[in-house]
Amino acid sequence: MIDALIHSPFALATGQGNSVTAQRTRLILLNAGFEVSVEGESYAGDDARCLIALNAWRSSGVIGEFDRLHPGRRIVVVVTGSDIHHPEMQDEASATRRAMARADALVMLHDADFHALPEDLKQKAVCIFPSVSLPKEVRHQPETGEHFVAVMAGNLRAAKNPQLAIEVAALLPDDSPIIIHSYGDASQELAASMMDASAEVPRFEWCGKVDHDLLLKKMAGAHLLFNTSTLEGGANAICEAVTMGLPVVASDIRGNAGMLGSDYPGLFPSGNAKAAVALLQRCVQDTSFYEDLRRRVGERAAVFDFATESAAWISLMQAQLAQ
Repeated sequence: MIDALIHSPFALATGQGNSVTAQRTRLILLNAGFEVSVEGESYAGDDARCLIALNAWRSSGVIGEFDRLHPGRRIVVVVTGSDIHHPEMQDEASATRRAMARADALVMLHDADFHALPEDLKQKAVCIFPSVSLPKEVRHQPETGEHFVAVMAGNLRAAKNPQLAIEVAALLPDDSPIIIHSYGDASQELAASMMDASAEVPRFEWCGKVDHDLLLKKMAGAHLLFNTSTLEGGANAICEAVTMGLPVVASDIRGNAGMLGSDYPGLFPSGNAKAAVALLQRCVQDTSFYEDLRRRVGERAAVFDFATESAAWISLMQAQLAQ
């Protein structure tokens, strides 16, 4: 019997956030001497002393099946943004809430989501920030030139609110040096919209999907990361930006504030294009403000340290397996 079975609701080869977290957690636990396996999508019925399930909503069936086959075994659930914001979170009888109630521990990816938990679940919640390990050469060093580049990073969907970025680009003054480059995959319909915007809005360009190494290079050479999401559990791109020292301008939603800190000055009201434009322009016009953002992300980088995340996971697993 292995110590831990880590389950991701997505196929492991997709590179989706849950799958990346599953593989990173596996590495942490293996390095600590635990016997661990990882699986994606469906549950094969494997035996383990503890199930670590990513995403209470999407993995609720797996959690129930593991509990049926191995009653009394330990269950740890990593609570994601799609859990916190899902309508089932408000329904005690829902599959999501039943899965979270059955869990022996709930792992939150930032402390802002902790405050969104129902009161009866808070006592078993622990915050473990995801870590980021970047190549040593990947450090923020903006490219010189006439433009001030704001990069958007991440596959596009409605919750990412790419339309706001297009609106922001269209509202920028004619003499502004700011350009917005968006990197990430998109559905056929959304891709058509992004291509139209790239042709019609001079300060916006959708660059499509690129490999991760190139994306990191583009981020490191930009002036800031721009995030317009209306719903975000905790963007991996923000973790990477903070780790490399790249300032961030983002919508003031729980997922972004939880990653950057509630007092981070680079947040604008979600959905407010004029406020986003004003903040971007301030980054260009007010050197002290931009340097303050740079200083703050530099100080925040320690939160996403691999050793810190490892110590937290090891402590949690030791406590679970001692029960």
